[in-house]
Amino acid sequence: MTRIHGGYIARRTKFGSSFRRSLTQQKIRALVSADRDRHKKKRHFRGLWITRINAGIREIKLFYSYSKWIHDLYKRQVLMNRKMLSQMAL
Repeated sequence: MTRIHGGYIARRTKFGSSFRRSLTQQKIRALVSADRDRHKKKRHFRGLWITRINAGIREIKLFYSYSKWIHDLYKRQVLMNRKMLSQMAL
């Protein structure tokens, strides 16, 4: 864990409150990590769905790539997201 040096938390109290200060720093760090990992999880799932869709396309031998197939869906105005398409591919 990285330590926060000399911010407003460090200057707030003077008497033996290093325990309180470290708890506050840990809470801040936990909130930052939670926010970052929430977005990372969404990115990970989107990659997983794309992999499943690509495998499904190759399995039925459409001779398409993923990008061409998605482009054709948009041209035909098929309103399905990647999560639904990946569930159909399974």
